[in-house]
Amino acid sequence: MSKTKDLAILATIAVVMCCVFIVDLYVPLGTAVWLLYILPLALSFATTLPWAPVATAAIGCLAMLAGFWLGLNNGGVAPHVAATNRTMAAIVYLVLGFTGRVLIRNRKVLAREAWLREGEALLSRTVPGDPTAEQLGERILSVLAGRVNARAALVWSAGGGGLRKLAAWGVDQAALAERDGVADGHLARCLAEGQAVQLTLAPDQALGWGSGLARGRAAHALIVPLGDDRRSDGILEFGFDAPPPRRVVELFDRLSERLGLALRSAEYRQRLQELLEETRHQAEELRSHAEELSASNEELEEQSRALQDSQRRLEQQQAELEQQNSQLESQTQELEDQRDALARSRRQLEAKTVELARESRYKSEFVANMSHELRTPLNALLIMSRLLAENRGRNLSDEQIRWAETIESSGKDLLALINDILDLSKIESGKMDLAREAVDPQAIAAKLGRAFQDQARVKGLQLSLEVAPDTPQIQTDPGRLEQVLRNFLSNALKFTDRGRVTLRVAPAGTGVAFSVADTGIGIDADQQQAVFEAFRQADGTISRKFGGTGLGLSISRQLADLLGGRITLESAKGRGSTFTLTLPEAPEGQGAAPAPLPAPDQAAPAEDTPAPLAALPGLSDDRDIVQPGDRVMLVVEDDPAFARVLYELAHELGFRCVCVDRADDAVRAARRFMPQAIALDIRLPDHSGLSALDRLKRDTATRHIPVHVISAEDYTREALAQGAVGYMLKPVARDQLETAIRSLERRLASRLRRVLIVEDDPAQMEGLRALLASDEVETVGAGTAAEAFDICRSQTVDCIVLDMTLPDASGFDLLERLDADGTASFPPVIVYTARALDEAEEQRLRRYSKSIIIKGAKSPERLINEVTLFLHQVVSDLPEKQREMLAASLNRDALLEGRRILVVEDDIRNVYALTGVFEPHGATVQIARNGREALEALGRINDGAAPRVDLVLMDVMMPEMDGLTATREIRKIDRWKTLPIIMLTAKAMAEDQNRCIEAGANDYLSKPLDVDKLLSLTRVWMPR
Repeated sequence: MSKTKDLAILATIAVVMCCVFIVDLYVPLGTAVWLLYILPLALSFATTLPWAPVATAAIGCLAMLAGFWLGLNNGGVAPHVAATNRTMAAIVYLVLGFTGRVLIRNRKVLAREAWLREGEALLSRTVPGDPTAEQLGERILSVLAGRVNARAALVWSAGGGGLRKLAAWGVDQAALAERDGVADGHLARCLAEGQAVQLTLAPDQALGWGSGLARGRAAHALIVPLGDDRRSDGILEFGFDAPPPRRVVELFDRLSERLGLALRSAEYRQRLQELLEETRHQAEELRSHAEELSASNEELEEQSRALQDSQRRLEQQQAELEQQNSQLESQTQELEDQRDALARSRRQLEAKTVELARESRYKSEFVANMSHELRTPLNALLIMSRLLAENRGRNLSDEQIRWAETIESSGKDLLALINDILDLSKIESGKMDLAREAVDPQAIAAKLGRAFQDQARVKGLQLSLEVAPDTPQIQTDPGRLEQVLRNFLSNALKFTDRGRVTLRVAPAGTGVAFSVADTGIGIDADQQQAVFEAFRQADGTISRKFGGTGLGLSISRQLADLLGGRITLESAKGRGSTFTLTLPEAPEGQGAAPAPLPAPDQAAPAEDTPAPLAALPGLSDDRDIVQPGDRVMLVVEDDPAFARVLYELAHELGFRCVCVDRADDAVRAARRFMPQAIALDIRLPDHSGLSALDRLKRDTATRHIPVHVISAEDYTREALAQGAVGYMLKPVARDQLETAIRSLERRLASRLRRVLIVEDDPAQMEGLRALLASDEVETVGAGTAAEAFDICRSQTVDCIVLDMTLPDASGFDLLERLDADGTASFPPVIVYTARALDEAEEQRLRRYSKSIIIKGAKSPERLINEVTLFLHQVVSDLPEKQREMLAASLNRDALLEGRRILVVEDDIRNVYALTGVFEPHGATVQIARNGREALEALGRINDGAAPRVDLVLMDVMMPEMDGLTATREIRKIDRWKTLPIIMLTAKAMAEDQNRCIEAGANDYLSKPLDVDKLLSLTRVWMPR
């Protein structure tokens, strides 16, 4: 091992020496490359060869001399200075070389001494105790044989006038048996001289060693006497493959006397032990004879008494057995009767279980199919009413638009009723899953207070929260808890015309009580039990004042049972009501079937109010204290810890901060608070943050707000193309976040934007400057690529409009030059050219350009759209002409224009509705009625018989082949592995989304479809 290491080090020294010498040849004399010769010299210190440092130093000196003579023509410092430097370095290297030689010698001496002392220490730990001579011999060999790398070893005892083998290690026992006890030859010589004897033998004369798989002979033997100068007590004999090193002989010289004394002591102890054992054995024999006689007499007496007792017991047992036999016969008959009854009951239970399972399956299938059958026509109704309300053709009157909005509102009410029925069915069939976690009641109360504050203010009611300070945390499902309390609060607000509604949270025994008290109409005592039944209300007459289905409290009661709690009611007609939900701190299990409660509650569901903004758990933001004129930052992040970091950083930089965790809430919050900056995550619980970014940038009220994306997934290209100002990949350091927010702040402070127009045609240049100029936009023109590059290096540019055909260079050359030059600003680039681009050129441009526009009749409108997007201009501040052109561009939707979408749907109403959604945006809709027709359509595209499809909208429930099976089959085809597929389903089960994603879909939407979400998801997944 040491030789291999030395050879490796010497090879490394040679390689490093050559590399340094080569570098020295090509570097001017003034550069002290020769100092690197210290590296091979330092490596030589790691060898075990004393001559290596000296040789390395000498070779390094020769290499420096050769490098000096061969490098005289390379220039640098004066030759005499270089010669002086190299001479001094050579002296230092030689001194270090001889120092290394001394160091290696001393290291070897120390290693040898350490090896000897380690051997002595190992043997000292082995010898103590009272071992026998044989045990001592085995211990000695087990330590020393491996230590000295012997092949075989023996220990002989020299007591009694001959040799006695005490132990053997690795020796061929068959050959050894012939030599045992023979005290002659070199063994006798070793005993007589008291000195170690070394022998070198021919292979056929040496004693053999062996194992289960190998045999051999030790050609070199070392015989070592054990004892002092006056007496030898034994012999150690070792066999080696090669002559033993000097350190092995020295080790045995040090250990010989100690081992001889230990062997002598062991033999003395063994002899004394044998004498003691013999004496003890004789005394034991005498004592045992006396005890045997005495025991024999006692045993005979005991046996006589035992026989008498046994006879009496046998007579008693016989009588008892006769009595027990009669009892067992009667019990056996009773057990047989019970067994037959149990078997009949078990068969009945099994039949009932099978029947219940079948009924549960039928009910689940009915719920899923009912959801599909209800949501499918409802989807067409909502989409068509939405399209009518938008009045894109400008051919409807205001009254007709209100009718369409009323149809849409009624459809949403019907959707809420369907959701309630599905919740009730899932609870009754045991399909409702709970996700228990630690919940802070104070945070729940604050969240609900913020959610219902606006509704209470509209009705002129006072909504107050009362939370006891000693309220503990509880283990429950926060979503289901909020669902119950939302129902309580919405009922209280609905049935209260004046006064107040109070949400109280306080400890209650071993749990927590959530109470909602109102000053509303109250409930009669005889109606309090009925309102918890499904579809029952306190006032169910045809002349009732308040609407609703009566499902809310029925669902709430069953949810309370599932959470391990209970609901109680205190109410009187005309005095208001108090609903109390009591939950344990840590329930032992989940409730099963709902049980009737002694005090139920009032019976009206929540009104259809605008969805409130959900708050992040454990984080209170500034949404309730934002005032007009405040600088607001919106954080869209589902990780509370990271959201808190952004919240604190926003405060440090002087922003109010509002935090939400869903894409839909992000759009609503942006429209409500109109923030000055938005920090957006991509992976959100409801759907992709890219769809929220798309909806923000397509809304003229929010498209100017700068959005910085911070996500663990890399969608940099897509986000920047949609108008994001920056993109950061998690994990992100705090100083990076601060820099990003400060850049947003600087962008807000700078009102004047500068647009660089690179165009060689003077007429086109003037037209573009007139088109893009405004009070907040300064246009700068450049007719050549060189002029444009100089402007980017000397000025701050916010956006570049680039023609690809220039007199001195192409647009590609300018973009690549800007990308390579770190001193020039490289803002968003919009390629505006009349040149037709092939696919390879377009892909090449996508590396640098955010948008590519081909000049044509509609291109100015799209150019206005892209420039205002990347400059983050407020639409209301644009000139009237630019606003009109922007509106025309947004209506056409460049991402959808000219694209082909395959709609796989069996319901003609939905096909008609989806066609009405996409065709006004310039997309072509192709229809397939089921999964099999979709595969056939893609097959024709694969064969070149039909135009390509850019995206697929796939329904789930269809005849012949369902959407999940069709999606799996599509993903098996190599060409369609990346084809975007968005699943559309009318089922409302929780596992639907996971099943769609597992089948290979890119995203998922449930019916009835939200038109804005559908368009946004289509734009996000549409290939660019």
